[in-house]
Amino acid sequence: MSKQIDIKEPKQRYYRATFVDAACVDMQITVEFEAPFPRNESIEYSQLALRSFLEQVSAGHIKIRDIEPIET
Repeated sequence: MSKQIDIKEPKQRYYRATFVDAACVDMQITVEFEAPFPRNESIEYSQLALRSFLEQVSAGHIKIRDIEPIET
């Protein structure tokens, strides 16, 4: 009889990432994304957050509410 090796997949958990404008930290967007838990140092969670943000925009889950000119 052969032994079965129980290979556990990493658990997933939702994380929250906040994107900020480099020039104005008051301008920010927060997105939630799913990633392996516990944190794995070999995974770039910032890239997972960015990919999730772009997917949410492409899918129409994040939409533009207003467009207005900026006073100069």
